[in-house]
Amino acid sequence: MTNTNITELPPDHKQDAASSPWPLRVMTFLIILTTVLLAGIPPALTMMRRADAQVALGNAKTVRLSLQLTSKEAYAASLPFWSASEPGGVTERVRDKVLKDTKTPGDFWVLQTDKGGYEVLMFLYQEGDFTVLYQKEPQSYQVFYNQPFIKTHYPQTSRALSE
Repeated sequence: MTNTNITELPPDHKQDAASSPWPLRVMTFLIILTTVLLAGIPPALTMMRRADAQVALGNAKTVRLSLQLTSKEAYAASLPFWSASEPGGVTERVRDKVLKDTKTPGDFWVLQTDKGGYEVLMFLYQEGDFTVLYQKEPQSYQVFYNQPFIKTHYPQTSRALSE
């Protein structure tokens, strides 16, 4: 009488069982990998956006210091500093000096000065998709992320061109 093990399977069944799990294992691995990657994208984008916001904030602080220094120089030389008719809310000379000294990639607008017109009380700095609002009292900076959801474009009509 031969000793046979009940758990032994025929040789052709072992071959089929050995060849079928690898596609299942590969698909399981790919599903897990895709899930991990997709779950990691939003936090990574948030971290990158926060880093860009920190850079914009640093550049806004640099512009504020340059505006402060330039306003003191203009006051000492009895030159105008603030100008509502010029881009940025300051004279062209002040604007050129601030942009040249800071070498920041963004743009700024002085929104409010003191009664004398030399001390900046509020300004905006915009760099890419970030806007930084500075306020002197109480001293604070707010960084906003600008993300347009709808952008429309209306072509000029012939009536508008003829007027």
